[in-house]
Amino acid sequence: MGLFGGATIKGEEQQRCLAYYEAEVGVTAFQTREADLFNGVLTRCGKVVKKDPAAAREVRTAAHRLVEAAKEIVRRREQIEPVPETALFLHWAWHITSLTYAVWAQATLSAMETLSNGMTPHYKYVQHVAGEHKAAWLKAQKEEKKFLKQMHIAKPQISKIADQSIESAKADGWQPEVAATSDDEGATTEIAVYSI
Repeated sequence: MGLFGGATIKGEEQQRCLAYYEAEVGVTAFQTREADLFNGVLTRCGKVVKKDPAAAREVRTAAHRLVEAAKEIVRRREQIEPVPETALFLHWAWHITSLTYAVWAQATLSAMETLSNGMTPHYKYVQHVAGEHKAAWLKAQKEEKKFLKQMHIAKPQISKIADQSIESAKADGWQPEVAATSDDEGATTEIAVYSI
């Protein structure tokens, strides 16, 4: 028996779980890359977004990309196969996290569109869904800790998997589909195409 009453994962099952975990960490690294891109734009434009229409459009475009990236995260996570039975709770926890992230991304986009139209967004809703995402993320982190304890993976190996995933995410050529749109003043902007 492992810690917390879970059986220790060994042999072929450990190899399957390790392959699953590498795929899972890869999705998380992709999400981190995309979040960093959005946060970079928000940091650069956030203070002037209410006064500068060009900054508002840039943040809106970044939010469109964030929504598309969130959909890609859900898609990639759903395509992880096989998911070993011992990883089902972890996989489900990360799946819920992805879905709450997608809801937050859409709320953020709606807020940025509202702001770029000169109106005040419903920030409380964005904060609410951000809180739901954070709660889901914390639950997924707990599941991951339990899973890794069952796997008995050494910390250097976990670090190596994380480092490789970060490098893969940097090299990932994913780009959202784009389309041209024009705002009220006739300025054309490329935005990610999204549909629900």
